[in-house]
Amino acid sequence: MLDADNLAALTVAELVEHVRELRHANAQLRRQLRPVGPPLAAQALTEELIRQTALLTRLGIEFREDMDPTALVQQVLQSITVHLPADEATIILVGPDQTPQHALTVSLGTPRPLSNERAAELLTHGSAGWALRHGSSVILLDLAGETQWFQLREAATATSSVEPSNGSLIATPIRQSAATIGVLTVYRLATHAFGSQELMLIESIAAQIGIAISAARFHQQHRLRQQHMLTLLNFRQVAGSDHTAGDVAEQCHQIAKEVFAARWGLLFLRPTPQGQPEWIAPTNVSLEAPVAAAGGAVKLTVESQSVVTMALTDEQTCIAIPLIHDGHAIGGLALGYSGTQLNPSMIDWNLLELFARQTATVCANLQLVTRLREQTQLLEELVTERTNQLQRSRDLLRIVFDSLPEGVALLDETERLVAVNTVFANQIVGRHPRELVGKTYAQLLRMLERAAPTAIEFLAQRQEHQHLRIRQVFPAGERSYLIERMEIPPSHGQPASRLELWRREV
Repeated sequence: MLDADNLAALTVAELVEHVRELRHANAQLRRQLRPVGPPLAAQALTEELIRQTALLTRLGIEFREDMDPTALVQQVLQSITVHLPADEATIILVGPDQTPQHALTVSLGTPRPLSNERAAELLTHGSAGWALRHGSSVILLDLAGETQWFQLREAATATSSVEPSNGSLIATPIRQSAATIGVLTVYRLATHAFGSQELMLIESIAAQIGIAISAARFHQQHRLRQQHMLTLLNFRQVAGSDHTAGDVAEQCHQIAKEVFAARWGLLFLRPTPQGQPEWIAPTNVSLEAPVAAAGGAVKLTVESQSVVTMALTDEQTCIAIPLIHDGHAIGGLALGYSGTQLNPSMIDWNLLELFARQTATVCANLQLVTRLREQTQLLEELVTERTNQLQRSRDLLRIVFDSLPEGVALLDETERLVAVNTVFANQIVGRHPRELVGKTYAQLLRMLERAAPTAIEFLAQRQEHQHLRIRQVFPAGERSYLIERMEIPPSHGQPASRLELWRREV
């Protein structure tokens, strides 16, 4: 080991030997550290990885806050063009039939929607279509020089205007579970602008987009289903007793269009339990629908009490659902769709069954209310007729009652006057009949005594009827009345009463 304090004691040869050893050890250290690379390059790589990780983390957080697929697409594209070496980024979302549903491109931070025609052209002749069909990413480092670029043009009609002719491009599919729902394309004007790290980053972003769009679509479907269920529940509440069958048919047509995406919805009801279903014309709605053909489908569904699907014309298909209430088919619903081949997955059958049940309940209540109104009207007419008959009978009895030469007075069980005829009121008491009804028998005798001195004489009972005589002494002479009392026993819930006949004695 070299001692620095004894350098002066060393010879020149010894110093040269020690310098040679130091250089050899330094060379070994350099050889060991060379694979790590220059300190600046390692630091730059670390910073790039941290930046990409931060970008993915930030996008993942932002995706949780936004539930609109359109806003998600725009946000991703703007983030790619700002934080990555990209001059343009495009996302094309496709439907189950692989046709474009939504396409957006961002260039220099400015979003621009793509038409369905342009998106379809890119999917047919461009690298986006290749990635969509093969389900894997494609990276083109030199669009002008790579032979692979020309192999991507699977159609003979491909033109050079589909995609740029130079620069670098990455296209990666966007997956949702096992299905491919779109393509993300990133372009840069410079050649060899992308590497393996950029490819992995863009594939990671595409994976996050797929998860975020899946969650957004699920959220939208959930909210839409909630709105549809509220619409059906409100339908049962709104369709009250003040609505007509035409109003219910109008609401059925609107629900068929808004909730089940049908062209029209027709309501058929049986007028009688065994009758044939008849079409109910909706209020304030004019329909261009094959009513007769739809009625045939409804007839089949009512007879079988099961769902019937039938092609009405070359352009329309009908779904007929029976309206079952209390185990009986009271009618049917017919929903019309375009085309002759109907996709069952497009219809929420649970909601459709709920719709049929709600409609059946509403229509059954409406028919019940209609029958109650008819019976109420008949009852009112019968009551009116009976009242008129009773009034006429009472009028006839009153005529007979007043035409009798004797005075007639009817008293209830409390000795109060219930009815008197004109002879009794005017000639015997000298009052109007209305003034006597409700008076007690004692009050009646006091009226007679105030008119003239009155004497009452009880006579012998004849034929189970009590008789008495009343004499009144007037200045003009004496007036005598023979009274015959007849007890009326209670019957049919009516209390006992008494009838008196007052005959004037000559």
